[in-house]
Amino acid sequence: MHFGRVQSDKGLELSLPPVGARTTGFLKLGHNGRGLIYCGAPVWSSPDWQGTIYPSKARPSEYLRYYAQHFSMIEFNGSFYRIPTPEQVRVWKHDVGPEFRFCPKVSKDLSHQLATFDKDLLRTFARMLDAMGDNLGLSFMQLPEWYGVEQFPHLEAFVAQWPKEFPLAIEFRHPSWFQGAMLLDPVINFLYRSKLATVITDTPGQRDVIHMSLTYPSVLLRFMGVFPSKFDQQRLKAWLDRLEDWARAGMDTIYIAAHQEKNASIPQTVDFMQRYLLEKKFEGIVRPEVPELFEEDDEETEFTLGR
Repeated sequence: MHFGRVQSDKGLELSLPPVGARTTGFLKLGHNGRGLIYCGAPVWSSPDWQGTIYPSKARPSEYLRYYAQHFSMIEFNGSFYRIPTPEQVRVWKHDVGPEFRFCPKVSKDLSHQLATFDKDLLRTFARMLDAMGDNLGLSFMQLPEWYGVEQFPHLEAFVAQWPKEFPLAIEFRHPSWFQGAMLLDPVINFLYRSKLATVITDTPGQRDVIHMSLTYPSVLLRFMGVFPSKFDQQRLKAWLDRLEDWARAGMDTIYIAAHQEKNASIPQTVDFMQRYLLEKKFEGIVRPEVPELFEEDDEETEFTLGR
């Protein structure tokens, strides 16, 4: 994630904003979720992990299988650039365990073209999501940095066509969507009515977009580290304490995708998060299991948009 990336932590103020009244009220609605926290990375293929996450002689086709033995989710950015076929997705499913979750990013040809998006392309994306089956986590749509609140009607029109059987989170990047540490009230109301989740982006160089808005019992945190340091650990501890509180208050699933300047630092970051929650005796942390092979139904499903 290049958005808000910095080269040094010098002079930065990265404390978390307070949880607002609207989020406190949302958590008091009694969602009674499972309170699960998944941790992972934005890639499963990185040369920096050769000899650590993967055996030194592992083939690229084996990387996902080894990745899934260390991480419980993947922020799947590949679908932003090219939508994989259901057949390809089924191959990947054989490499992961039943507890593993893919969190696919909506294709840029949809998220960056909301005013004129192609409904056939949306159906293609939905077929990919369907192929993920029980391994599907929380899909997310990243709005462009230039996409301001004046484009709200186009977002509403797109959401009206989104297949409702697939949970979706929205990542807002333009400052006009926010007031203080919250999304604008009309935006929160819309997301809540539409049963859409939020993406919370904590990146050091772009503090005007960090928010504490919850609108659905799932949330995706995209965390950008400065570099492996005690400074990062302080930030992560603050987040993990807060996310644990949210999980205990009834959130169902919380996904944390760890980004770093260098991919080599990501396993260390995820390991720190998992160990910190385990040391706190938090039982909702999802740990990877050794994957088992299982058969897949090759039948594809057609989707009706706007249901």
